[in-house]
Amino acid sequence: MNETEAQLFARLKEEDTEFRRLAEKHREFDRKIMEFDRIYYLTSDQERKRKELQKLKLKIKDEMYAIMRRHTQAQDATVIPSGSPGQSPDGGYQRKG
Repeated sequence: MNETEAQLFARLKEEDTEFRRLAEKHREFDRKIMEFDRIYYLTSDQERKRKELQKLKLKIKDEMYAIMRRHTQAQDATVIPSGSPGQSPDGGYQRKG
């Protein structure tokens, strides 16, 4: 059974301390960005800080997706493909020679 992205996210938040730390940091950066978004005109310093937060938030999101990919690949590696000899796991036939 394949997990959906949301199910995997929820499971990793419970089981993986690094993933949970990253998710909390991501949420914290999101809140700070939203605070800047409530300001009608940002000073150049505020705009710079907001952009930096966006970059950090994106970096954390990339790290979270890397963890999710590792877990998905580990799950896929444990699944034994079914089918007859000469048949690929997706049901098609492999070419010989």
